[in-house]
Amino acid sequence: MSNPLPPLQEESYAWEALRAFATGDRNRGEDYFRKGRVLGVSCVQPGTHYQADVEGGEVYEVDWELVDGEWLDSCSCPVGAGCKHAYATLKTLLLSPASVDRGVVTPAGAPKPSLRPAPVGSPLAEKLRAAVGRELTRQETAYLRKIHELAGRVAAYGQVYPATFQELDLQAPAAHGYEPLRIWPAKPKDEHEFWLYLAHATLQAGGSIPPFMEPVTDLKGVGDRLRKFLRGQAVEQWRNRLHGLTQAIPDAAAATPVDLRVRLTERGGELEWRPAPTIEFQPTKGRWLQQMLRESEQGTLALVPEAAPLWAFFERRYSSTGQQWLVGRHDSDAAALLGRLLRTPPLRERIVTAAGTPYAWSTEPLRWQLTPAGHDDDDYRLGLVRADGSPAPPLLFSLPGQPPIYVGADTIFTGPTVLPGLPAGAEHRIPAAALEGREGVELLRQLGVELPARLQERVVTDSLQVRIHASLRLANHYSKTEECLLQVQAYSTDGAVLEQWTPPGWGSVRVEKPKPKAKGRIVFHDRSALAAVPALMASLDCKFDRWQGTLTKRVTKKFPGEFAAWLATVPPGIELQLEGELASFRQGAIAGTVQLEATEAGTDWFDLRVILKVADTQLTPAEIKLLLSAKGGYVRLAQKGWRKLAFQLTDEEDEQLARLGLTPRELSAEPQRLHALQLADPAAKRFLPEAQTDAIQRRAAELKTRVAPALPAGLCAELRPYQLEGFHFLAYLSANHFGGILADDMGLGKTLQTLAWLLWLRAGAAVPAVSAGESPEAAGGTPAPLSSLVVCPKSVTDNWRAEVERFAPGLRVKIWPGADVENLPSLANTADLHVLNYTQLRLAGEMLARTDFLAVILDEGQYIKNPSSQTAQVARGLRAEHRLVLSGTPIENRLLDLWSLMSFAMPGVLGSRAQFGKLYDAKEDPNARRRLSARVRPFLLRRTKSQVARDLPDRMEEDLFCEIEGEQKTLYRAELKRAQQMLLKVQTQKQLNKDRFHLLTSLLRLRQICCHPRLVKADSKAESAKLEALLGQLEPLMEEGHKVLVFSQFVTLLDLLKQALADKGWPLHYLAGDTENRGEVVRQFQAREGEAVFLISLKAGGFGLNLTAASYVVLFDPWWNPAVENQAIDRTHRIGQTQKVIAYRLLIKDSIEEKIRALQKKKSALAEDVLGEEKFAQALTLDDLRFLFAD
Repeated sequence: MSNPLPPLQEESYAWEALRAFATGDRNRGEDYFRKGRVLGVSCVQPGTHYQADVEGGEVYEVDWELVDGEWLDSCSCPVGAGCKHAYATLKTLLLSPASVDRGVVTPAGAPKPSLRPAPVGSPLAEKLRAAVGRELTRQETAYLRKIHELAGRVAAYGQVYPATFQELDLQAPAAHGYEPLRIWPAKPKDEHEFWLYLAHATLQAGGSIPPFMEPVTDLKGVGDRLRKFLRGQAVEQWRNRLHGLTQAIPDAAAATPVDLRVRLTERGGELEWRPAPTIEFQPTKGRWLQQMLRESEQGTLALVPEAAPLWAFFERRYSSTGQQWLVGRHDSDAAALLGRLLRTPPLRERIVTAAGTPYAWSTEPLRWQLTPAGHDDDDYRLGLVRADGSPAPPLLFSLPGQPPIYVGADTIFTGPTVLPGLPAGAEHRIPAAALEGREGVELLRQLGVELPARLQERVVTDSLQVRIHASLRLANHYSKTEECLLQVQAYSTDGAVLEQWTPPGWGSVRVEKPKPKAKGRIVFHDRSALAAVPALMASLDCKFDRWQGTLTKRVTKKFPGEFAAWLATVPPGIELQLEGELASFRQGAIAGTVQLEATEAGTDWFDLRVILKVADTQLTPAEIKLLLSAKGGYVRLAQKGWRKLAFQLTDEEDEQLARLGLTPRELSAEPQRLHALQLADPAAKRFLPEAQTDAIQRRAAELKTRVAPALPAGLCAELRPYQLEGFHFLAYLSANHFGGILADDMGLGKTLQTLAWLLWLRAGAAVPAVSAGESPEAAGGTPAPLSSLVVCPKSVTDNWRAEVERFAPGLRVKIWPGADVENLPSLANTADLHVLNYTQLRLAGEMLARTDFLAVILDEGQYIKNPSSQTAQVARGLRAEHRLVLSGTPIENRLLDLWSLMSFAMPGVLGSRAQFGKLYDAKEDPNARRRLSARVRPFLLRRTKSQVARDLPDRMEEDLFCEIEGEQKTLYRAELKRAQQMLLKVQTQKQLNKDRFHLLTSLLRLRQICCHPRLVKADSKAESAKLEALLGQLEPLMEEGHKVLVFSQFVTLLDLLKQALADKGWPLHYLAGDTENRGEVVRQFQAREGEAVFLISLKAGGFGLNLTAASYVVLFDPWWNPAVENQAIDRTHRIGQTQKVIAYRLLIKDSIEEKIRALQKKKSALAEDVLGEEKFAQALTLDDLRFLFAD
């Protein structure tokens, strides 16, 4: 028996505390109270202090205490107080009788029976002990006690919750929130049956029970009852579900399409509906309108197709404003809504007269007609007439807009401007004394009505002119900040100011009474010149003070440039009055001529100063220096206003400055330091004194002989003259502590020149010879020089080993495999040259950054062309005495590529990234790239095959065209049509940028179809025209014993070619991105006697491979960037080739490929003056895409 619960003191305060809970907590607390979540209540202090346990996600302890006349709560849940658990507890306390039904009530200090451990001798414990034949462990006993506690709770409430399962570490069945679970057909008789139901539900949910409970978990006893129970649950659930479905599916009779129309009357427009064709149209009253709105939201409203647009108009109106089906003629939205309805041609048949008949639409518009007055006391009569002059019929109402609409009883007209506030169909009688004035004349002109004779002879037209007055003033009395005050006025021919403009618009100005005009004259002011003012003033972006009516612009650093640019846009007909220093903007730029002066500033470097001569003799030397330092910007000179300097340079002189690496925009009073090689250009003679240019030319010539060391002893090769020059260039860079770029064409021996340079660097340390295995220190010599690092693509690592073994066998070279590179810092002295790939550099960058190297060489340096990439950032962080980049295409994609390479080789020489973009990557500056070429000239060496390797055999390229047919042609035409439809939607650059990805994807698919249909349709049985052409081309070459390289960018295509060539039985070699033993594959091809075909992925084999054994190259598919194709051909057309190289480019006639080829030729000269080709696909313009996708 439970003990009686002592009544609460100050019960009214407890009810007040209950009402104070937030609505959400109160609702959830009510739910907890109804579901019996308050498990047990105990009295700590009778009447004033109570505690309870509440079942939530877990069991929480709640405490209620009366403190100073106020009931205060606390809870162990995360909320802490004022929660649903506290609410449910207090309501239980308030509503519980003396013997609590919802929980066990105990006096203060007594234990809580529902939470005390079960006795060890409980029936379930006894059954388990008997089943296992031993005493229970402490863990097993504790678990059984928990089952006993939970069984007691369930016996009290008859419900079980997910939390019950959680307390026993069991998997609970799926449930909605805190809803009770239905896992038994009737409340368990005892705790053993309670456990069996829990175990069954756990196993059904995919969980498991503790192994020690299995001996007392025989589910056969409850199985039948549970199966019947669960079956009954399923039947009940489906009955409820089927009932809901039948209610949700609309009745077939209700799906009859509804028809709609609008009836126009004097009241306005009324929406009418007809639920079936046999029923007359009727007004859409509120109940029916609500039903239609509800069905529309649910997507079940059925309308005849012609009525759907009409419903869209009214649905938006009702949903947004709540207005009814009648659009009253005086409603605020009537003109807009009815105007849109009547101006939408498909809806005209839905618009009917008051009699319900369709409206007639007049093809001839109405016009205003004025009947003159006979004398001064007579009236003018203004009314609407038909085109033939007959009176217009009675009109219901008019609608302004374009065109204006006039609605009659049975006919709708277009017509002239609507007169707001006046009845549409009436004749308006206007007294002559009122109309014969300026306002009357202006109204008649706006209506397009010819002036009567008695008015024409009295009207004088006065065209208003615009005057803009600008002056300077202090923004306020407590600062020195200035602002430009602007006044925009309209004045008549006699000088009287009549109107003033502010952002709200033109407004009248009170002026002195004008001089009397001749009697009877009417002055009409033509305001057409005023129309240009709003757009003009908006471009200046002034601040408008609504209270003072002033228009101002703050004088900042940007003010002179913005104000001058704005002045240039002011139309000639507008008068400008510039007061004070603002008048200086009329004077234009100060003309200056350029002369330069060079003074030595160190070995091979010169400081270049500008000697400026200006036409304005009133300028002081200090002012001239300020103007020069402003680099073409405005300078405010004392008492002289704002002035700027403009160099008088011809286009030829501008181009000559660019060849020196200079731009007039950057010339300033500060000297610029340039290298002798930059100033050695003949263009310097135009700006420098002859004696200085001669000295610079001599210095530049000395550079080639000053650092010209002999070849190092360890080099096992005879260098060609240009290679020796390259070695001397690298030695010169090192001697002056420069980094640089060796950008020779593919196949000219960049690796050999680099090895000669590395041997020379190591020899410079003067290390004495030591025996094998003995360190230099042990031999009594100086410390060994630091090792060097080469970073290259993975496919080139074996080539570096082979080249070192061939040309510099004395160098110890180590190729680092995979993750072993993390050991490089500790093993740096075990090799003279370490070689790793760019992926290893990126992953091990942090460790390598702490290692000192003699030299770091980035082979195929375009791998760091993106300066923001992790690879580029890691490369810049490497520590080395010397830095070198090797790349045949230092500008592969964009000019920023070169900045990224130079930021590694010579940090800072091209300025910051932002400065570089401004000075050298400005599309509007034709000389920007010439300046860039001059700036990098001392640090970059590039030679082409045509310049230096004249003994190389000829290279011939030929385009071979094929024609597609059958399924291949059908696939191509379908994809082309889809791309054309997509391109039709693109009209602007913004739209192009948004859809560029999808358009480029279509381009890719078209190119793949040209190669082989199976690249886009794996199950295609169609033949490939190109594959047939390739086999036909290879047949005679194989018979003659030639070796052929076949390149493609699509690895999947190479797999298709591999199968086709294997069927022919021709010797085959294969190289793609996933090929592991690349070096061995190349060696096998080079050493093989007789015919062979080498299939190569364009990306994997486009660089770093020496394949001179082949003399034929086939480019199976064209690539956007011609430089990539040239690299592929250069795999065989390089030093060591003895045969004529012939390259075939397979193209599909009249296809995207032929147009790509045309674009390549069109844009091949881009950036040639800097060293490379621009990116192709990403730089395609809208016109380019239209050309590519044209039929």
